[in-house]
Amino acid sequence: MTPADDDALGRLARAAAPDVLTEALQRAREDAVTRLSALLADAIVDAALTGPRTAGGPAPESAPPSPPADGEQVLYAYALARSGLPLPEDLPALTGGARVRQVTEGGLALLASPVTPEQLQVDEDDLSEDGRLATLVRGHDAVLRAASDLGPVLPLRFGTVVPSEEAAHRLVRERADAARAQLDRVDGTREWGVRLVRVLTGEPQAAGPQPRREEMSGTEYLSARRAALAERDRGEQDAARAAALLEDALAPHVTDVLRRGGSTGSSLLLDVAYLVPREREPGFRAAALALGEELRSAGLELELTGPWPPYSFVSLDEGGPA
Repeated sequence: MTPADDDALGRLARAAAPDVLTEALQRAREDAVTRLSALLADAIVDAALTGPRTAGGPAPESAPPSPPADGEQVLYAYALARSGLPLPEDLPALTGGARVRQVTEGGLALLASPVTPEQLQVDEDDLSEDGRLATLVRGHDAVLRAASDLGPVLPLRFGTVVPSEEAAHRLVRERADAARAQLDRVDGTREWGVRLVRVLTGEPQAAGPQPRREEMSGTEYLSARRAALAERDRGEQDAARAAALLEDALAPHVTDVLRRGGSTGSSLLLDVAYLVPREREPGFRAAALALGEELRSAGLELELTGPWPPYSFVSLDEGGPA
């Protein structure tokens, strides 16, 4: 790179609007985890990256778990369900050689399989599709998908372990009331994810040398700045209207909705999870895809994912989903 190139890049960097740089950085961070996050619901990926947790919140004070010794088996917990769920005999567990079984208590069942702590060790910096983390998360999700096709399930966070059979029974007893209510609530539904993304496009540069800031008159600079701000404001208003239109269009097809993120000031405008009855899924998909086509002309992209087990709509705390 020549000194002239360096100078040109420097001028471009100084002229770039700070909000554009912020959006570009955010989009780059989002793209870094696209391959893995596309495999699973965002909630499961987030849980995986923050490490093992107990089901639905802090462990009950009455049952503080003791760390298992190296090589000692514990129970890896996938979900709570009604007892008697007809799991197939050949359902693969998270780790090779193990079987998923039901620890039953009071008409409920904890779906679990034996595992050693060493089998759950991962490199959290390895987000590759064939890395240990991705392999375990896919295994977790595969069990939940198979189980949710047979009846309602309450997915537990990735990495949930209980130290013993008795601890598994205790977990079911302590969360029984909330579990029964939420199993009724999610029965016959699945989760779908919708993200509304602003497509970032580079503005074409005119050929030849670009005018320097110091070469512009004050009036020219202020006029250009006002035009840029007005254009940004129009974009924000369009994005807000699109988000409202999306939510209105999908509302008739869903029983619950959870906004997980998004901001009109970023490239990710809206990130929403929807709880959709299975019989309404064709209408939900058709409405989402039709609106996506309509919004594309405005520089917006609608990303639809699912169906998933109801990851975002389950909390075993008495207060229900967060």
